[in-house]
Amino acid sequence: MTLWHRQYKVIFPEINLEYANTIRVQFAVEKDLTKETNKSALSLYNLSEDSRNRIEVADRKVEIWAGYKDNTGPVRLFVGTVTQSETKENDKDVETKLTLADGNVAIRDTAFSLSFAPGTSGNRVLQTIANAMGLPLVLGEGVQFGTFVNGYSFVGTAREALDGVCYHSGCSWSVQNDALQVIMNGGVFANRGLVFSAGSGLIGSPERIIRANPKTDKDTPKRRRRQQARKEKPEKQSGWKIKTLLAPTVTPGDAVKVESRIITGWFRVESVKHQGDTHGGDWISEMNLIERLTYTDEQQ
Repeated sequence: MTLWHRQYKVIFPEINLEYANTIRVQFAVEKDLTKETNKSALSLYNLSEDSRNRIEVADRKVEIWAGYKDNTGPVRLFVGTVTQSETKENDKDVETKLTLADGNVAIRDTAFSLSFAPGTSGNRVLQTIANAMGLPLVLGEGVQFGTFVNGYSFVGTAREALDGVCYHSGCSWSVQNDALQVIMNGGVFANRGLVFSAGSGLIGSPERIIRANPKTDKDTPKRRRRQQARKEKPEKQSGWKIKTLLAPTVTPGDAVKVESRIITGWFRVESVKHQGDTHGGDWISEMNLIERLTYTDEQQ
């Protein structure tokens, strides 16, 4: 795709400021399924002094949109807040570089005391936590919560509350684009029907990944019960690393299909890195994929 096909928007919604297909912009967005906040480095060039003063503010909210003119235009790629900023001269340009984190304020600042009566559903508890964090709650395929037979009470941070509720239901949580995402351990968030092949964005050949268990592999009755109940993530994983044209809608936990000379099948996105430069260089996505042997074409 030629450079003029690339489109972007950088929005600062709190101050009603937007840049769209004008100044030079670079971004590097890294997302995964861990409880650590997703990160992005965003550089904007040759801003006015007034604009720099308005955006170089701790916890300032930023949205990065990117895509292609001939394919829906820019879509929302990342939402985060400013954790660090710096401005420096770079040859003849002035570069303002922002370091962003997704969900940082919600995770950092939310603490509460909760108390629910016997028989309260786990969904209600989870929704209450999400409301307190100010984040919409989105559930992956097959996510189900039981009830707290003896009630539920908690005092502490939102992170600790989420750990407890999700652990006992065999789920994991992360913040993706300013939303609280909960998926089953080993499960997927969504199947967006994305297929990557030589004719639909795949660059080069997939690279094989084998991830060994860093801990002693002890086969115990307790571990077998937890694995059967899908409450323990697989410790030995195999998959692939692929590079594609920029795929801004891809989110960790998504199910995607790869069609290439050496592999064809459905996989779960474990992590993704989006990189872009509006004035040359990369406009790509790199994904680490884990094999999903039970995912079939019928689930497309």
